[in-house]
Parts: sequence; structure tokens; C-alpha cells
Amino acid sequence: MKTYYFNLFIKYAFLVIVLITNNISHARIGGDFVLQTYNNEKYVLSESSKVKIIFFGFLNCPDICPTALSDVSNLLHKLRGLSKNLEPIFITVDPKRDTPELLKNYLSFFDKRIVGLTGSQEQIEKVSNQYHVYYSYQNNDSDSNKYTVNHTANIYLLDKENNVEKIFIPGTPFTELYKYINRYLMKEVKNLPLK
Repeated sequence: MKTYYFNLFIKYAFLVIVLITNNISHARIGGDFVLQTYNNEKYVLSESSKVKIIFFGFLNCPDICPTALSDVSNLLHKLRGLSKNLEPIFITVDPKRDTPELLKNYLSFFDKRIVGLTGSQEQIEKVSNQYHVYYSYQNNDSDSNKYTVNHTANIYLLDKENNVEKIFIPGTPFTELYKYINRYLMKEVKNLPLK
């Protein structure tokens, strides 16, 4: 347990340094990936030219994931017409249990516009490393599906070229999330300055 918190501290400390220096591009956070949608179709990040928000989580999460997905759902509704310029993505860190069908059913409860992505354990590991997402399985028993997943719960905002524009850490007030993304989309759509 101490190792988990130490690793989590290191990841957050790194992200704080990145945000303070305001030099995300040199931190090499993000990058292209290929995963599978909940419709069993190939999803290639670089083939989408929309602004994106990405969240990593798992369907059996008791609190953090449902809260984040509720925020994403509220964000899409509050953005109204601007929401068509935003692609919300949920990437499971529990591909063993989170099947495409379960992903689709679960995410549609929040908003049908949220794209659920999964893949092999190796693919999920690769993408999570690219985005500096830490996750670990607790009480993992090979004969049981009864375990939980500790994971980084950031929301990543990506620009049209799929560069990380901003990272919203857990606990970011919804008003702050909405205000920033609304202004960012206004800038993209209407070519207004982001100030």
C-alpha cells in the first residue's frame, strides 16, 4: 500500500511540475493510440480532428468514475451546440471485466456521446503510460473478479492535433471545467482568444 501512495505521489508531483512550468509538450504526455470501441470497431486517435476530453477509469468504480462521467455528461449538455466539436472518451483500465457490451450499456446511462474504449492489457498499459496514468489492481485473485482498481483520475483536454492542452486533476470544480472548455471551444470555433 505504501508503494502505491509513493508512486501516486511521484506521478502527481511530476504533473504539478509540468503545469507550473506550463511546458506540457516537453513532458511528452499523450500521443496517438489505437484501441477498440464498444461497437467493436478500431479507434485511431489521430484519425479524429475534434477537440477531445479523455478519462481513464473502470466500470466497477464506486465513486470517482461515476462522478467524472456525470461531470462529462453535464458538460456536454451545458455546452449545447458547442458539444458537437468535442469528443468525450472513456478508456477502461480494467479490460478483463469491462467488455465492449458492458462499456456501451454503462456509458449510455450517462451520455450516448461518450466513446468507450478498451483493448488488450498490453494496449491499455501502453496508452496509460503515454498519458502518465497509474493504475493497479487491489485484492486481485486469479480465481475471482472481486477486485478494485486504484487509478489516476485526471481529465485530459486534447486539441484538434491531439496534443494535451490541459489536465484537470481530480476535485476540479465543475464550473472551472466548464468555463475552461467552453472558452476553449469558442476559441476553436469562432477564432476567439483564450484569456
